[in-house]
Amino acid sequence: MTFKAALYGWTATTLRTLDHYGVRLRYPYRDRIMFENRILPAIASDRSIRRVLMVGCGWYTHHYPSLLGDAEVTTIDLDAAKRPFGGDSHIVGNLTTLNDHIPHEGLDAILCNGVLGWGLNEQADVEQAFAACVDCLRPGGLLLLGWNDQPPYNRVGPEDIPALAQLEPVRVPGLDAHRVVALPRNQHCFQAFRKPLSG
Repeated sequence: MTFKAALYGWTATTLRTLDHYGVRLRYPYRDRIMFENRILPAIASDRSIRRVLMVGCGWYTHHYPSLLGDAEVTTIDLDAAKRPFGGDSHIVGNLTTLNDHIPHEGLDAILCNGVLGWGLNEQADVEQAFAACVDCLRPGGLLLLGWNDQPPYNRVGPEDIPALAQLEPVRVPGLDAHRVVALPRNQHCFQAFRKPLSG
């Protein structure tokens, strides 16, 4: 085990102990608060969403699966050391190879917040990743995207991703628009898309 993996394991155990005693540490940024207090509860209340993939893990995301009620939550992260911050079902892997781990149309929702432009950067990788997402979403499934519309993190934006053209823009769950800027200083915005129903 690497030092980083051991540190992350200790951190995750400490965070869960604090959670047990009602002390939840989290980023105090408006975008994260909006995600945790409005978007995730709205998704949790949607009874059509039972199988959820959350992309990317960190100390501040360890409790996200618990905010989705009784949904079956799978997490994915390329960094194996972040496994302790993932859900009970966790994939160590790249979003570009999602179809190697999730069956065709096997998900009701994919939540990809803080990944586009923050590791998923190159046009070819971005397209491959979101093509895999579209393949793994069932008809009517939701893709939530959170990204920074500010250089250099907006080098590839949603309008530059052909795979997303296969989806319909919809209102962000819990909010009133398809695109909502949650944190003006870095232009972190949420956008939601839905896979069209068959037929």
